[in-house]
Amino acid sequence: MAYRTSCATIIHEGGIHCETDIVADAEGRELVQHGSALFPIACYAEDLASYSVAWHWHEEFEYILTIQGPLHVDVNKTRLTLQTGQGVFLNSGALHSVEQAEGTALLHSGVFQPRLVGGMDTIFWQKRIRPLLQPGAPAFFLLDSGTAWQREALACLQDAWQAVADEPPDYENEARYRLTTVLRLLGAQCEEGGVKVSQQEQIAAERMKQMLRFVEEHYAEELTVERIAACVALSESACLRSFRQLLGITPIQYVKQ
Repeated sequence: MAYRTSCATIIHEGGIHCETDIVADAEGRELVQHGSALFPIACYAEDLASYSVAWHWHEEFEYILTIQGPLHVDVNKTRLTLQTGQGVFLNSGALHSVEQAEGTALLHSGVFQPRLVGGMDTIFWQKRIRPLLQPGAPAFFLLDSGTAWQREALACLQDAWQAVADEPPDYENEARYRLTTVLRLLGAQCEEGGVKVSQQEQIAAERMKQMLRFVEEHYAEELTVERIAACVALSESACLRSFRQLLGITPIQYVKQ
């Protein structure tokens, strides 16, 4: 069973107990296995009325579909406010967090390993996955039904989510097919050069991951902005600016969280 509801007090009929906390390693990388080794995908139904999803990152791709919005998705230094019907596809390694914007915030999300579509020795990896993992590829793709290719991507993502949630006959192939279609659509955007991430932004994101790792390793000690900045050879002002731009909070606020 690869479907989960996010409410910590609810046991889904398949017997899965669901935690709302993110379990991460010292770099802030999420450690939870999504799905199984044979079918590495898990789908979630989230109600953000009483909690938010903290800053983290993982090697898997993730997509978020807004069932009832608005809700905030922060990716690196960009805040997205998703309305009902909109979605976002998060690239591998992207720092992100999720919280409600106002009122009710319901979402469907799916987290899956790239190898679900095809391993590194397959044409699927070369043609569908590799373009998204190249340096300069965007950290996220905002999806809105007002654009034809994005509307198709949203429909495929919801179909994949529903297949994993309901588990009809041959649902594994159905989910894989839908996700492969989405990766084709996203890869075409990379090839057209419409969305690229600068080298400076890539460096900033990697530096932030190192600082988050330092905080996790030393959070029980007395941490100062000076110490956090020194771990990546930054000045205190540059460290503060980096946290505000990427996470929207100060280093000390992150430590307290």
